[in-house]
Amino acid sequence: MDRSLAASHCSYILTPRGKTLLICRIDLEKVQELGKHFRWEKPGTCPACGSSRLWGHGFVLRFFFGFAFGLWMKRWRCPDCGAVHTARPADYIPGMQYSYSVQKASIEVKLAGKSFLKTISRQNQQHWWKNFLSRSRESANWTCLHTFFRKGRETGQLPVTKRPIYRESWPAAVAPYLSFAVTVKPRPFNLE
Repeated sequence: MDRSLAASHCSYILTPRGKTLLICRIDLEKVQELGKHFRWEKPGTCPACGSSRLWGHGFVLRFFFGFAFGLWMKRWRCPDCGAVHTARPADYIPGMQYSYSVQKASIEVKLAGKSFLKTISRQNQQHWWKNFLSRSRESANWTCLHTFFRKGRETGQLPVTKRPIYRESWPAAVAPYLSFAVTVKPRPFNLE
C-alpha cells in the first residue's frame, strides 16, 4: 500500500446557521483501500473556538452510496471547548449517503417532467423530491420550482434535506394569497 499518495486536504466552511464544518477533499476509494491507515491532514485550529490544541479522537463509520461497507472517517477533539469534529467528504451534504451531483441530477430530471433515475433507489429520490417541494413551499416560492432550484444552486445549497445545519433561510417570495388570523372565543365552563 502506497500511503504517500493518500492524503486529505481539509478546510472549514461556515454554515448559514453559524456552525463550522470540517470539509475534506479526499479520495473515498483510497479511504476504503487504506481504512484507518489513511493519512488524514490534521486541522490547524479548532473550527469552533480557534484553539490550536486539537488531538485525534478516533474514527467513526460513515456509509456512502457506491461502497459496500462503511468508511472510517477521522475525528478530532478540542480540549478547550470540548467540540468533536468529524471529517466530511466535500461532495456529500452532511447526513447524506449520496453525493451532491447525484441528488442534483435526480431533481433536474423531475423538474424536466421525466421519471426518476433508474440507477438510484426510487424511494430515496421520492424523499428528496418531497423535501425539495416542502422547502419550496416554506419559502413561498412554490409557484416556480425552476427559479427556486436555480437560486439554491447559486448559493451552493441543494434543498433536499430537512436538516437545518446545512440550510439557510430561503428568501421568501410574495405569497399568492392574503395572510389572516382567526381568533376563537373559548367556550364557557359548564359543570353538567
